[in-house]
Amino acid sequence: MPIPDDERFEAYLKQFRPLAPKPLPRLGAGHRVRGRFVLWAGAAAAVAILAAAAALQIHTQRLRVAEKTSSPATPDRLADGEPLTMRSANALMMKAPSFNALVDDMAFRPQTVPLPKGKLSAVALLGEEKSKL
Repeated sequence: MPIPDDERFEAYLKQFRPLAPKPLPRLGAGHRVRGRFVLWAGAAAAVAILAAAAALQIHTQRLRVAEKTSSPATPDRLADGEPLTMRSANALMMKAPSFNALVDDMAFRPQTVPLPKGKLSAVALLGEEKSKL
């Protein structure tokens, strides 16, 4: 006599032995590493911002000291007869509205220092040169 399907299925189920499950991956470990990275990146950004702020503060203090020690003729225009130095050129550069205005102010100053007889300035000598352009 054949065994009904229900009995065969019941016998099969009695033989079933479940396997032990594999452990789940730990989400916390990767999250901790990412959290530490974000923390270190934030700390590095904060240090960079503080360093930039300190550098800006030092730069502005140096500018204030330079403004106090510069000659009174330097801020807007050089006084007649005053030589053009790096300090006065830098002061003019800081105050000029544009680069072109700065160059025009420095280039087209009248020469007030008289030269000895028989000598020419470099600008005057170059002005006499005839170019074939």
